[in-house]
Amino acid sequence: SMLNSRASELTLMCRNCRHTLKVKSNINLGLPQYPKKCLAPPQPEGDKPDCPPNPYLIVHDKSTFIDQQTLKLQETSDMVPVGEMPRHITLFVDRYLCNVLVPGTRCEIIGIYDTYQKKVRNQGSINNAALRTPYLKVLGVSTEADILRSSGGLNRMFSEQEEEEFIRLSRLPNLYEKFVKSIAPSIYGNEDIKRAITCLLFGGSKKVLPDGMRLRGDINVLLLGDPGTAKSQILKYVEKTAYRAVFSTGQGASAVGLTASVRKDPVTKEWTLEGGALVLADKGVCMIDEFDKMNDQDRTSIHEAMEQQSISISKAGIVTTLQARCSVIAAANPIGGRYNSTVDLQRNVNLTEPILSRFDIICVVRDLCNPENDERLATFVVDSH
Repeated sequence: SMLNSRASELTLMCRNCRHTLKVKSNINLGLPQYPKKCLAPPQPEGDKPDCPPNPYLIVHDKSTFIDQQTLKLQETSDMVPVGEMPRHITLFVDRYLCNVLVPGTRCEIIGIYDTYQKKVRNQGSINNAALRTPYLKVLGVSTEADILRSSGGLNRMFSEQEEEEFIRLSRLPNLYEKFVKSIAPSIYGNEDIKRAITCLLFGGSKKVLPDGMRLRGDINVLLLGDPGTAKSQILKYVEKTAYRAVFSTGQGASAVGLTASVRKDPVTKEWTLEGGALVLADKGVCMIDEFDKMNDQDRTSIHEAMEQQSISISKAGIVTTLQARCSVIAAANPIGGRYNSTVDLQRNVNLTEPILSRFDIICVVRDLCNPENDERLATFVVDSH
């Protein structure tokens, strides 16, 4: 959410006798406690001024404030229990930890687990008096990038044996073939698709031209073909393999769910942005199944993300650009369910020209009627069991 200012030391002044005092405030949420009555010392004449109850006002100019930010930490999709929504907890960061994390970052957090009481506006607040909401006061943050950078780069992630193994692998003459074979080995054939997936998982190298223009390095792949040719299985395999992967289905994905949504922050009542699938897959892979079943309006929201690798947003008074540096794999069926080889690709697929040009590799998967192939495939499937 936005940066807020939180008072670390408040200067209070009595509205009647102008007596000032300083109050340290260490509360993350809610208002600090004021003295209920004036604490001014008695005058030399002995008559104490007659101040009303709750006399103190805050003098903002003489108070000190520090930056504070509220974040929402959500568990990663691979840790969610079966059939449940991902749980989340509110984080409070202040001072130099503000604006360190961006949406979609995976991080480890150390903090103090505490509770606060929400301001409840509805009737019957007697029941809510005992309710407390947990939050985490953050003391330290380490993102994935920090862990890689610290302690000599990758040493912490990989042991020496693994490094030797990598060096040995890199000297193999048929390295590319080896990788292609190791992608979804339980799926028969489809060499070209596996080649495309290998290139996509490794990614190209992005170029920045002398005049500052950027050419993306991420590769986008479209799998187009007959039903029952293991397109979705390949997508699921990539989801398990890729370092950061977000899976979505075209039928259920809306334009907002793919790019970003605007919602009201419950604490500050301000509008905040929540990243969608393409934003969360930043520096990773975003998989979209049933690509042909999406609405055309929703599909246009992907155009910019696939070419410029950013998502521009102008909603609810927020005008900003989010990074979406991700590869996109989409799986689609042709018009009428099966690929018609008598007409060209353009007439086979229900996609517009602009979106087709965004895909670098378009794999057409055919399910040809051929007894020999079918027998070979059947033998492969039986052997793998």
